[in-house]
Amino acid sequence: MSTARPPLVVVGSGFAGSLIAMIAQRLGRPVVLLERGRHPRFAIGESTTPLTNLLLEEIADEFDLPFLRPLSKWGTWQRDHPEMACGLKRGFTFLRHELGRPFPLDRARQNQLLVGASPADRVADTHWYRPDFDHFLVRQAVALGVDYRDEVELASVTESTDGIRLRGARHGRPFELNAGFLIDASGQRGFLHRRLGLLEKPLAGFPPTQALFAHFTNVAPLPTDLFPGTPPYPPEDAAMHHLFDGGWVWVLKFNNGITSAGVAATDEVADRLGLRLGAAGWNNLLRELPTLADSFGSASAITPFICQPRVAFQSATVTGPRWALLPSAAGFVDPLLSTGFPLTLLGIQRLGRLLRDSAGAEVPDGLADYASVTTREFEAAAALVAALYRSMNDFNRFKDLSLLYFAAASFSEAARRLGRADLAPNFLLCGHPTFGPRLRELCAAENPPTGRIREAIAPFDVAGLTDRSRDPWYPADPADLYRHAAKLGASEPEIAAMLARCGLVAPA
Repeated sequence: MSTARPPLVVVGSGFAGSLIAMIAQRLGRPVVLLERGRHPRFAIGESTTPLTNLLLEEIADEFDLPFLRPLSKWGTWQRDHPEMACGLKRGFTFLRHELGRPFPLDRARQNQLLVGASPADRVADTHWYRPDFDHFLVRQAVALGVDYRDEVELASVTESTDGIRLRGARHGRPFELNAGFLIDASGQRGFLHRRLGLLEKPLAGFPPTQALFAHFTNVAPLPTDLFPGTPPYPPEDAAMHHLFDGGWVWVLKFNNGITSAGVAATDEVADRLGLRLGAAGWNNLLRELPTLADSFGSASAITPFICQPRVAFQSATVTGPRWALLPSAAGFVDPLLSTGFPLTLLGIQRLGRLLRDSAGAEVPDGLADYASVTTREFEAAAALVAALYRSMNDFNRFKDLSLLYFAAASFSEAARRLGRADLAPNFLLCGHPTFGPRLRELCAAENPPTGRIREAIAPFDVAGLTDRSRDPWYPADPADLYRHAAKLGASEPEIAAMLARCGLVAPA
């Protein structure tokens, strides 16, 4: 009888599955990584944030995965991996449209919000072109010794006191595998959710939404006269958000000539536009957004249109006796604020630490706490995005509420870079004793007052977000960290050292 240790099995080889598999491998566990398809393959979820890239750096250092570090900034990515496509992301650009009308030319910029994430291209964030990015990480996992098997169709999962048995087929032959512990990285409504019949948890106050998306070529730039003056960054070197009543369109440009674009909208708007019709629904949408239609006038979809009849999802259960869902499998809100990547990386980091600290046990301790934190962070993100959907007919309120996200994210990034992660205990500061309750209160309010939002942000604003003279263009200015160092409990020399570590040149 074999006494070999049963492997830790990861289901799903997107970036999250490959990362957690590599972490477990580095920790000395036997690991099997299973994939239903083959790489390279299409995947959605592409736009990073400063916190995303900081977490990538932390994971690289903490778990001895140094090849991840160059992928945390545009400059080092282009230097070390020019063969791998990605997009330049200097910030978040929001444009508020009226359906059926061209975007207004307005020197007061009343229908715009630009929030800078980096002061220069070389330290900027990126859009991950997932066919290249995910394939790269799978190859790295294999190089580290992870047992990778693709084209596996899993049909059943059976739990017992001594393990988990997986059955299915691979290349036309029966496939069977016993796991000591299983991590599901297969995405929303993924493998374990389906096979174990896990219940779905309703998202309180979140509108039912649908999505339609594809990849395109020959997408033209927007007219420069839409942005009078000198924007804090090139507006389309960003995550582009085209808002309208009941929905929004994203446009992300990669450096290989491909553009990712899609729309998420409430059921009412989605049904009126016919999003379930695919290409016809996309064309219906463009007819309602003339300025965007001009950009896509010569564009061609190079992937099939994918319709997602229900976007938001939350599993009622996150962990079991011998399994855990990564945050990407436990729930998905909406791509509106690019929250998926940091939520997932936080979960990977926490689960990696549980595996490291479990003293060799097959099942790590602390799964209940992992599930609790995963749920709390996800529901905080969902509450904010729900409030933003309710505000799409009032752009001033939308802008105010969005600053809750940018304030929490920039504060958290600065605190972690200063070695003060205790100041930012959770995503969106949802576990903070003062910011957390205020965030919940403001997101639940039907019409939260601007003053209350600014009051909540002020103690955590290290990015000049409460400086009304900047509205609606907020640059990423390292000098703000000097001005607000006291909020982080930091001295000017500590700020200077941190900026130097990040590769930023700060003013004297």
